[in-house]
Amino acid sequence: MTKKLLSMLLGLTLAVTVLTGCGSAPEAGKAEEPAAEAGTEEASESEETAQSEEAAEGSKSYKIGFLAPTLQTEFFISIDDGLKTECANRGWEYVSVSFDNDSAKAVTSIENMVTGNCNVIIAMVSDSSCDSALADAQAAGVKIMECGVQTEVYDVCINTDQYAVGVQIGEMASEWINSQLGGAGKVVVYTTVQNQDMQNRGQGIQDAIAEKAKDAEILEVVDIGKDVVGAGTSTTENMLQKYPDLNCIVCYGDAAAVESMEAAKAAGVDTENFGIFSCDGTAQAMAGIKAGDPQKGTVMFTPLAPMMAEYAERVLNGETFDDVVTSETVSVTAANIDEYYTE
Repeated sequence: MTKKLLSMLLGLTLAVTVLTGCGSAPEAGKAEEPAAEAGTEEASESEETAQSEEAAEGSKSYKIGFLAPTLQTEFFISIDDGLKTECANRGWEYVSVSFDNDSAKAVTSIENMVTGNCNVIIAMVSDSSCDSALADAQAAGVKIMECGVQTEVYDVCINTDQYAVGVQIGEMASEWINSQLGGAGKVVVYTTVQNQDMQNRGQGIQDAIAEKAKDAEILEVVDIGKDVVGAGTSTTENMLQKYPDLNCIVCYGDAAAVESMEAAKAAGVDTENFGIFSCDGTAQAMAGIKAGDPQKGTVMFTPLAPMMAEYAERVLNGETFDDVVTSETVSVTAANIDEYYTE
């Protein structure tokens, strides 16, 4: 009896052990499931991180540096203001520097832009004196854009045939001389020999007048420097004293022309029969045309700041430009001023 009882108890113990063992297998399986879920979560997090990094790369912020010969004339101020807006709209950083027509300062400014992590330098340099610094910047991975001048070092160059621009200015002046003065023009040309591009523009002015206004006389060609504030005023005061019969001034740029216009008005010239012609299409020059002042015409370029920003973006995206990118021009006179200027 006792043996039977012990045998029964042993059998029950074994049965419980077996049942317990069988019941524990599914629990172990369930314990593995969270591990699988954790692995999925880790993979998902890695994928999201990669996507975030790709998004950050897609919206990468760049830094643009603008190097100008001066930031004191309307032409360059308008480019500076326009670039600020264009860069802000793209989420880019922006810095501008005037090298004040000093090549040594321009070189230092280029070096500072490189150490300041600029991705693109927009260089409106005067001549090839900065080529070595620009080449060093390229070697450091900076994209170089030249504008208004063409040297040997750039990734993209925005320029216009400067001789053709000079011809366009000279043709405007010649047409006015022939129609308003009966061809009897007494002309002074304001140019600069600071770089080849501006020399070409000045030569284009002279050649056009010689061809189109054959009875006009070019009294003098004056080198007034490049974008020197006040040069137009002082030179015009001197020219009016030197040539009492002076009735036309043709300038390579609007900055000198606007100063000349004010100096001529102050001297009491006959505004109807005194003409000033130039290039840049600034608001001040066009306001003078609209008002019937001595400023009679200007050559206007395609707005440069949006164009600069566009091509900066394109070179940053890997595009290359073997040919010079040209900007279109239009002659603005009293005949079409209302199309391009409103007060």
